[in-house]
Amino acid sequence: MNNQKHFQEVVYQPVNMTTDPLRENRLCAFTVDVEDWYQSCIDYDAPITERVVNNTERILAILDRHNIKATFFVQGRVAETFPHLLQHLVAEGHEIQSHGYSHRPVNKMDRKELRLELDLARKTVEDACGVRVTAFRAPDFTVNRENIWALEVLVETGFKVDSSIFPIKTRRYGISGYPTVPHWIQLPNGTGIMEVPVAIWSSGKIRIPVAGGGYIRLIPGILLERFFSSMMTRQPVIVYCHPYEFNVHELEEYYRMNVSKIFLFTQGIGRSFQGRKINNLLQRLPFGRFDQVLEKWRLNEDHLSNH
Repeated sequence: MNNQKHFQEVVYQPVNMTTDPLRENRLCAFTVDVEDWYQSCIDYDAPITERVVNNTERILAILDRHNIKATFFVQGRVAETFPHLLQHLVAEGHEIQSHGYSHRPVNKMDRKELRLELDLARKTVEDACGVRVTAFRAPDFTVNRENIWALEVLVETGFKVDSSIFPIKTRRYGISGYPTVPHWIQLPNGTGIMEVPVAIWSSGKIRIPVAGGGYIRLIPGILLERFFSSMMTRQPVIVYCHPYEFNVHELEEYYRMNVSKIFLFTQGIGRSFQGRKINNLLQRLPFGRFDQVLEKWRLNEDHLSNH
């Protein structure tokens, strides 16, 4: 099927969210895409290093300070290499979900390649920590208009919730005008999946990405707090980050290697403030696990079974 036609045949169904949950029940979801920077950003065949464990521990220290549990979307190769990291996360009460296996872009794969990727992604994470994986976030939000069929493969491989579509078109990813709130997607092959986008603040035609990565690193903390506070009353707020963003010095050694200096500069912007900024947000706003936030808005698997 033509990709454009495939996208046009997708049906987006709003879900019946509780429009104003009790104030004490509101939560933002704190999620972490667990990957090793050099392997995920420079060389997909590079080994996974101990850095990912050490950097994740930096996040855990901040979460523990505020007694907050989070959701870790873990890359399969990380789970293979450091299963004890996942076991530790589960023992501490955090949620584990999938961030793919190799961190290769989903939009560079065909159906056969993607099925293999997703099967490996689920198996490696589930084998590492013994939990059932039902939610997925694609590397670099690489489910877009051209490969919306990837959601069909997600359903076929057992996933029930996706958080891969970025509702703003950027140079590298995203779909212009895409819904910014959770919704049910009815796919052309008759299957369906819940899509839960990361946080995009919107007012009329204005949309501002505020969810995580470089967006959080660049936006002043006081503005982030206002964005999240205003969004919490009308929709789930899904925030994300990466372990390496909490390591100020990690990129220094790569300046001696054949890595773009401009890329290193952009990747390093805001890292020196990241830990303090996240610490302040966790202190001022209520955060929890991805599944807990969906439950607050009645978007759990019981809701999905009604479709």
